[in-house]
Amino acid sequence: MTIQFWQWIALRCAAGSRRAQRGVLMAITSCALVMPALAASPLAPGLSDEERAWIAQHPVVRVATSADYGPFTFVENGVVRGMSIDYLERLHQLTGIEFKTEEPASFQANLQRVAHGEVDLMMSLRDSPERRQLMSFTRPYVSVPAVLLRRRGAAQSMALEELRPGETVAVSAGYAVAAFMAERYPDNPVITRPNDRALLLALASGEVEAAVMDLAGVTYLMRTLGIGNAHIVGDVGLSYDLGIGYRRDWPVLGRILDKALARVDAQERQAIADRWFLPPAATGIDPRWLQWGAGVLALLLGGLAVVIGLNRVLRRQVALRTEQLRAELAERLRLQGVDQARALAEEANAAKVRFLSQASHELRNPLNAVSGFAQLMAMDPTRPLDDTQRNRLQHIQHAVQQLLALIDDMMSFSRLESGTLALTVRSTALQEVLPHCLALVEPAAKAMALELRCAVDEPAKVKVMADPLRLEQVLHNLLSNAIKYNRQGGWVEVRTAPAGDGTVRLEVADGGLGLTPDQQKQLFQPFNRLGRTEQEGTGIGLVICKQLVERMGGVIDVASDPAKGTVFGLNLASAPA
Repeated sequence: MTIQFWQWIALRCAAGSRRAQRGVLMAITSCALVMPALAASPLAPGLSDEERAWIAQHPVVRVATSADYGPFTFVENGVVRGMSIDYLERLHQLTGIEFKTEEPASFQANLQRVAHGEVDLMMSLRDSPERRQLMSFTRPYVSVPAVLLRRRGAAQSMALEELRPGETVAVSAGYAVAAFMAERYPDNPVITRPNDRALLLALASGEVEAAVMDLAGVTYLMRTLGIGNAHIVGDVGLSYDLGIGYRRDWPVLGRILDKALARVDAQERQAIADRWFLPPAATGIDPRWLQWGAGVLALLLGGLAVVIGLNRVLRRQVALRTEQLRAELAERLRLQGVDQARALAEEANAAKVRFLSQASHELRNPLNAVSGFAQLMAMDPTRPLDDTQRNRLQHIQHAVQQLLALIDDMMSFSRLESGTLALTVRSTALQEVLPHCLALVEPAAKAMALELRCAVDEPAKVKVMADPLRLEQVLHNLLSNAIKYNRQGGWVEVRTAPAGDGTVRLEVADGGLGLTPDQQKQLFQPFNRLGRTEQEGTGIGLVICKQLVERMGGVIDVASDPAKGTVFGLNLASAPA
């Protein structure tokens, strides 16, 4: 009944005259006064009394909008539309809050408006440390990869699936991708355009040769602008995990939104995304397209199997070459002495680093191709997939992500061993890293019915000397392991513990399977899974954690009992006040 009423209102507003629109808006305003009283009891089950009282005190929440942030928010015929508006309507149904869209403004202006309390929230926004200074964030509700674009017809760039050293790449101003490209690709100058529309037009006209955008914006703008000479050539390694940014002084609103978003299941989220990422599907499907799709899917699966097989072969070659170098090293030590043996060890390490770097590069190209073609198949409006094919594509994407994570771990390990990984150690508050880490692992904890606890009092006041990015990497790895090797219905806790000598001790504890004394002795050995091969993993995550903590001037230790669980402790230098 309620959904049909609001659908009628939307149709009248979109199709009628201005006088009719004003009349409908007056009807909405009148109905808004009585709807909460009529529907208060069934709305948002699971809200606390405090949260329901907050809604009663704040029945209207102001929402920042943009005119050119398609397909998330954009203006069409004077009306703000987009995927974010669909989510707002669903959140209204779940909470009873009236979300009032404000006049569209630029992306940067909207960030400042939320920070100053001129508006209350901003939809479809990526969390970052800089933006955390302006607002708070819900958990992500949609994830969109950033892709590399090139112009068709440019002979020098048609076959390039990665950036050339020194090649200039264009991005949209104000988005997180600019900082990411500067860090991940320091040798490639980054230029900006005012927005995604201007960026795509610059690429199509030949003003720029390479550009990076989110996949959703690319597909939307290419369709609406009729651009046919731009194409996706690769994945740059960044994923936009988009959530809702809201006023920092309204933490209760964040809890309400997180609970409401949790009630929007994966099928409903996919349906919302399909309305904006894809045009309406045709009513009939040519069986020949289904046969073609099945053939392409089989080709992708075969390619993925080849990549996995190649990865195993490369790992065996690395192990074989390492053993050969060790044998040579032992012989040289016997014949030539310590100095010559040290030189050989350095040569062996450099050879290993070069080999791993080359292997990583060679693996990423086919993996990016598999991932890109899988995404294109999923989003091709002329060849829609059935549920079985979509499920198979999801399995392909999951396998690709596992392999990319393995490659990243191998490269991090290699760079740490060779001493080429640069760290920026500075005063870091736990508030900068803990909330994001806990949000990332919360879905996995819920899947195992685990109680995820944070027992750090006032994390904004607890400061240590660390690289924020690498500290977050260490905590995320320890939390993931605590969940992965836990018991169904168990618990995981992050806490601080007493420490002396100007240090801060941070612990990750669990009531899981625990470790035997023999397993603890082998804990920090590379590629040693301790016999637990039933779970996914590479066996080098803890090795990387240990080296990162030591590079930051800290110490990592472990205490475990198979009957009680495990406690991993980090001792880091306390930052000066």
